[in-house]
Amino acid sequence: MHVVVHIGPYKTGSTSIQASLRANPEELWRQGCYYFDEPHMPEFALQTLALTDAAQMTPDLRHRFPSLAAAKAWSEDCWQRFEAQIQARRPPLTLISSEHFSGLSDPTLLIQRLRRSFARITVLAYLREPADLYCSTLQQRIRGNGDRLSALPSPLSFFYPARKQLEPFLNLVGPENMLVRRFGSSAATAAEAAATAAATPSKTGRHDVVQDFFATLSTLGRPLSLPSHHANETLPAAVIAWVLSLNETLDEQGPGAARHLLLERLEITPEVQALPKLRFSDPSLPALIDANARPACAWLNQTFLQGQEPLPLVPPDLADLAAGDLPRPDRSPPALAEARAHLRDWLLSQLTPEAVQVISRAIVSLEPPHLDLPHQDPPPCP
Repeated sequence: MHVVVHIGPYKTGSTSIQASLRANPEELWRQGCYYFDEPHMPEFALQTLALTDAAQMTPDLRHRFPSLAAAKAWSEDCWQRFEAQIQARRPPLTLISSEHFSGLSDPTLLIQRLRRSFARITVLAYLREPADLYCSTLQQRIRGNGDRLSALPSPLSFFYPARKQLEPFLNLVGPENMLVRRFGSSAATAAEAAATAAATPSKTGRHDVVQDFFATLSTLGRPLSLPSHHANETLPAAVIAWVLSLNETLDEQGPGAARHLLLERLEITPEVQALPKLRFSDPSLPALIDANARPACAWLNQTFLQGQEPLPLVPPDLADLAAGDLPRPDRSPPALAEARAHLRDWLLSQLTPEAVQVISRAIVSLEPPHLDLPHQDPPPCP
């Protein structure tokens, strides 16, 4: 039997892919593919057993489980249900998906456990270019984590994690069992051409990662197709800058329910969503990110992206080539402070008077927020 392990990584459309899978399990099974979906916290169900330290637990796991041992016991139960389903159904193709797989410091236990049930393991991952990943990471940390400016990575301190995330899987399953795609790519590969023909354009006008995902799976010999369910749409740049200023007022308890409801209101207000998205206006900022990421991008291009659109490489000048090595960006304290100041100025420049007026009118609403939404209690601890 054959299993495809979709490992994300983070910020590469995994939530939209998983939303499409969860919305159509019967149709997926009709096409010969079994997708394992745990009802509660599915993205952690199989990943958690491979954790080795309580510090690796996410806030969601720490909220639900009193200890790493309790979390791993729950994960073991999930594994046993998954393996029982595999033995009962004997599916031609099995699919598991979690962006948290890519966060494992050592995925050996994950792969070893899968080898108990499957003769063939394929790892599927997406790569997002460094500057684009940085913008998405900023949004997540400002919006979801409630980070202040002082806690955010600047373009100079941002670490591009793709090689660290993919190389352990490469060492375990080999290059012949890795499918790595360029997130948002416009490269005209066969799989992507098929995906584009069936895709519904996303709100950002970028390539539809959900359709690319199924087109890529179809190259394994079994045609698969499901409708796209897009999730986690980005907020406009002005909203991100406004939320950053709001984060400075948070206490140690972090974001609360009222803040979450407010962001939901902004997400569904058409005038707010029509504002520009977060994009670099100063080319020096993405240049710093690309310079830091150049060694990783060069390795990823050579290892995985042959025939696809490559990740960007900062071109060395002739002096750098003669020296035989590329200069590293200045990471002195003054340079780091300057980069953080540039980050602040870039974000705050999004708060134009017109954008602030649109946001304020959406916030100071004439209607109470979402009072008709049913209350949902968190799932109980096992």
